[in-house]
Amino acid sequence: MVVGSCIDEITVNVSNSRLWKGAICDAHILYPKLLPEFFTKYERVGEGVGSINILHFAPASKMAIGSVNKNKVEILDEATYTTKYSVIEGDLVGVYFKSVSYEITFEATGPNTCVAKVKTVYETLEDKHPNEEELNAIRNGSTKVLKAIEAYLIANPDVYA
Repeated sequence: MVVGSCIDEITVNVSNSRLWKGAICDAHILYPKLLPEFFTKYERVGEGVGSINILHFAPASKMAIGSVNKNKVEILDEATYTTKYSVIEGDLVGVYFKSVSYEITFEATGPNTCVAKVKTVYETLEDKHPNEEELNAIRNGSTKVLKAIEAYLIANPDVYA
């Protein structure tokens, strides 16, 4: 098994508090609304740390039809705009990876801008490093989602203001 990590930084032209509310607090509402080609449904079981988020994928996600991704929330800190969750089912866990987790922090860079830092930590099933396609499969979704939420919040400046 190989343990690895990568960090992606995504510049977003909305405040970290607005992005937090849309991308984290109301993810279950906004993901299927803004990206219906990728998500058919988003369920939240429980509240806060320990809750489970269940994402149901649509065909454009390139995941198998009917597949789901279940994530367990480990950190949910509104004071620092930091969340961490581990994939407990789906997202290529059991296919290429033994485990995958994401830690996301929204850091203010101005009154209406922030940087989303997404740290992805993984452990492979086999004793080899993942190839670029396998890594991209667990990394690229965050950018798509954050950019869709950014566009929505820019177009709707009163939402989460």
